[in-house]
Amino acid sequence: MRRPGDDNLLDFSCMERTVNPGTRHVALIGCEVLERELAALSGLGEAVASREILPAGLHVQPTRLRAILAQAIAHTEERPEIDTIVLAYGLCGSALVGLGPSRCSLVVPRAHDCVTLFLGNKERYAECMKEDPGLYWYMPGWCRHGLVPSPDREERLRAEYRVRFDPDQVDELIEMDRESVAQHHSAAYTDLQLPGDSDQFQYSKTCAECRGWSMTPIHGDSGLLRDLLNGPWDPERFLVVHPGQRIALCAHGDAIIKAVPQPP
Repeated sequence: MRRPGDDNLLDFSCMERTVNPGTRHVALIGCEVLERELAALSGLGEAVASREILPAGLHVQPTRLRAILAQAIAHTEERPEIDTIVLAYGLCGSALVGLGPSRCSLVVPRAHDCVTLFLGNKERYAECMKEDPGLYWYMPGWCRHGLVPSPDREERLRAEYRVRFDPDQVDELIEMDRESVAQHHSAAYTDLQLPGDSDQFQYSKTCAECRGWSMTPIHGDSGLLRDLLNGPWDPERFLVVHPGQRIALCAHGDAIIKAVPQPP
């Protein structure tokens, strides 16, 4: 699978697709950070007819993520048996803004990022951040893909930078990476209690200790992800975007996103 730094968009022809004729005609497009959770929850029912899993880490390039998601949506809509597409993504730096379907309905959770998808609803996420705005969140997928602040991530970055930059630039780039999380002073860990998640919790604790952060475990809630895959898609938790509409930001309130007409 190609990584986020590749120059071209993803080649969807090489991605796995499976269709169960007995299911509803729902296609899932999700982030690799959620791959294990999505697989576990998809197995609880027969709602999802196919899955596309995109690489983790694309959120750091929202414009690129938007283009890849638009391509994935268009590619999925070429399949006449699919009538609904669900996105297992949060807003992700406004990457979802401007996306809209041409033929299918598009279902999106009301969430700023994937933390909400683990906590079960946007209200719980907002409450956690209100209590401690400096929280840095650890989750299993982020740990597995080396996307969290950690000694081994820094070691990997340093090795990559040595190949591409002069020695004095390497230290500067490492310091810039450290400063990218300087606003955080504590950590929280959440998961959906899948096999292996306890190992990621222990790893997260070690990473947080290296930063001098306290670590708080917060019990996850699979409800939002489960209902994204299986319904119901109530308007309080989900936005349904119909053909001829696109996703836009909500200027007021806590709905996060709304559907507006596509520009002519």
